[in-house]
Amino acid sequence: MSTSTTDREIHRTRAGIEIDASADTVYRALTDVADWPLLYPWIAHTETLSQQGQDDEVKFWAVRPGPEGGLRIWTSRRTLDPVALRMDFAQQGSVGPIKELGGTWDFLPRPDGGCRVVSGHWFTTDADPAETAGELDRHGGLQMRTLKSKTEQPGSLTSDVIRVEDRAILSGSVASVHARLLDALPWRDGEESAWFGTQDDAATVQIEHGGHTLVQKLLAPPAPAELYRRRWRLVEAPGGVLVTADVLAVASAGRDRVLEMAANDVRSALALAGQR
Repeated sequence: MSTSTTDREIHRTRAGIEIDASADTVYRALTDVADWPLLYPWIAHTETLSQQGQDDEVKFWAVRPGPEGGLRIWTSRRTLDPVALRMDFAQQGSVGPIKELGGTWDFLPRPDGGCRVVSGHWFTTDADPAETAGELDRHGGLQMRTLKSKTEQPGSLTSDVIRVEDRAILSGSVASVHARLLDALPWRDGEESAWFGTQDDAATVQIEHGGHTLVQKLLAPPAPAELYRRRWRLVEAPGGVLVTADVLAVASAGRDRVLEMAANDVRSALALAGQR
């Protein structure tokens, strides 16, 4: 993967962790960005913008963990190698003091069936490089510890996960249904693609992508759910608009209750899209 660098000095960080899960399992968990909202609690949504062979471009929306809070949105170009169990990436554009960021992730099998995960990052910055490296190390450490926890307890990515989906053809255009849904969600300021809000006394983050996808994540999931996210996807179809509503939830306890909640919520989400 090629990267473009300026005349700023390039700085590097490196980290590693031992994980008691197979290298292939851990590699797939990290590279399957569609399920990053399950892997990393601070990720609200991901979209694959393009894909060609082993190369892709992915957009991420995250609620920043830690006391600083706020939203972070970025796009990365990746090259995946499932044979060598390696991922190369380069972030597109600057985020805060980080002007350029890229690196590699390697997943090294151990004889006992576990693996060692090693990441190496390079970056340029207009700020103090030591402070930027420290922030990268803190977030990278959290990312690795979470990856270890989730892959060593695979139920959190499989059996604890609840997915409910339904669809309907509604009259009108994608633009009109999209506008109805936006009106029903907490108000946003301008044309921002992600914004905080409150709905039914619950703190939420909303995401709009491409005029055809809307996402709402509850920042404090309703008990006993441990994660709760709604999504609407709109596509022109014969007779109107095909609206697909889905709920993604995690429940390590009270699964039946969360499943019923999600099923009811999907019906309500379709009704919301059809309201006039």
